[in-house]
Amino acid sequence: MYTEFFGLERFMDIKVKLNRETLVDRIVDILEDRILKGGLRPRTKLSEIHVANEFGVSRVPAREALQRLEEMNLVRKNHLGREVVEFSREEYAQIHELKNAVEAFGVMKGALKASPQHLARMQSILRRMERYASDGDLARMKPCNYEFHDLLVSCCGNQKLFDTYLSLVKQVRWATTLSLQLPARLKEAFREHQKISEAFQRRDGVAARALIEAHSQESMQRVLSQMESMEKRREVEKKRPEKRKTHS
Repeated sequence: MYTEFFGLERFMDIKVKLNRETLVDRIVDILEDRILKGGLRPRTKLSEIHVANEFGVSRVPAREALQRLEEMNLVRKNHLGREVVEFSREEYAQIHELKNAVEAFGVMKGALKASPQHLARMQSILRRMERYASDGDLARMKPCNYEFHDLLVSCCGNQKLFDTYLSLVKQVRWATTLSLQLPARLKEAFREHQKISEAFQRRDGVAARALIEAHSQESMQRVLSQMESMEKRREVEKKRPEKRKTHS
């Protein structure tokens, strides 16, 4: 059952080479990719034992991977176990809008409070982002994108605000792939991040807030558009068996 969903080959070879944390990251990446591409459909059951067997690991990393997917709002746990979430554009938009508000305030404060060490780290992240954008390397660009946004907010020095931001952003980060995979989007994203960094260098909190609000709002709209397309494809697929029955 899970082999047809995951399509993995020689995963044990990978397992030997990677430590446990990296192994969990890899399992999460593969399951996330399958969920977003429709290989794992909404309401598909996911259990620790089946994931562990498929990837040739113990139940501990399998459990950690599923818990990570729960934090990302891709998997939900109920009294029957875990299952793939059925995406709701409305729910995604509500969480993302709240995240945007918290993030924008944190970024505005962060631009005024960022230390020289923060700014140096920001430049280091941007250099990596530029390289990955130039190479079209989405897999490496994603964690850089997360690191950059988290740094912007953490500069504000308000731990409560940062914790609130993290609790929200974890629920919508699965959509980063949908936003960044569009043609030329990686290079555009790098340029937008660069402008935000320049506002931090100038200590311009108002400009930094305006830039991050525009960046996040446009990202949300791209994702909502992608989600709408996914929903339409699912509706078409649901109707296909009915058509075959009608003509048989």
